[in-house]
Amino acid sequence: MLTLYSKDAHSFTVFRELTPQGYVQANQIVIADSGEGLLADPSGRVIFSRLLAEVSIIVPAPKIKYLFFSHQDPDVIGAASSWYTALPNAKIVLPEIWARFVPHVFPPEVSPGNRFLLVPEQGTELELGNCKLKVIPAHFLHSPGNNQIYDPCSKILFSGDLFASVFPDQVGYDFVKDFDGHIKYMEPFHKRYMAGNKAIQAWLNRIKGLEIETIVPQHGAILSGKDVVEKALKWIESLKCGIDLL
Repeated sequence: MLTLYSKDAHSFTVFRELTPQGYVQANQIVIADSGEGLLADPSGRVIFSRLLAEVSIIVPAPKIKYLFFSHQDPDVIGAASSWYTALPNAKIVLPEIWARFVPHVFPPEVSPGNRFLLVPEQGTELELGNCKLKVIPAHFLHSPGNNQIYDPCSKILFSGDLFASVFPDQVGYDFVKDFDGHIKYMEPFHKRYMAGNKAIQAWLNRIKGLEIETIVPQHGAILSGKDVVEKALKWIESLKCGIDLL
């Protein structure tokens, strides 16, 4: 568990080590403010019990206000039905485009009703305690319906699969120190999974003006500090990927 920010009644926590060896590594985040919490991209069943115990240390399960799914991949929604039950007061936040798939991952009696907050294509805002989080669209990066979370209180962006890194065995670190040396762990994934540079440019326009001090991807190392974040944005701006390479 890494606490990236904690001040007054606000905190931003990342869980990086819960995924067993042999599974796709995934980061889970909890944002808390004034006794309320948001859990984002809680991964699959293999970590459900451990993550629930860890999250409850930060915010009791009944106080989790939002359960955020950035997109529809199994490493995001694999334990969705278990979380639906474990967090009885949480609004289920997911892209509107994926609402029709809800019956496939939640209990049979569940439908996109009162407990669901379907994010429109242009994004939305979520009130958490005294902080207003921004849900930022990152469509086609890589999913056609895909959202990120910007926390203006901590100045941290949860970027989902964007800026994800994949480490070989025996390699790994929590924070990127040498960005140029880190590119080799991001580039193959981005070239194959991101749709194209046009989608990247649309995303860059959406985040223009945001003060971002740290980027937390769903997989791999955290990009923290002004220098690293600026290098990451410059790198992604010119990246050719997906259909650019066909």
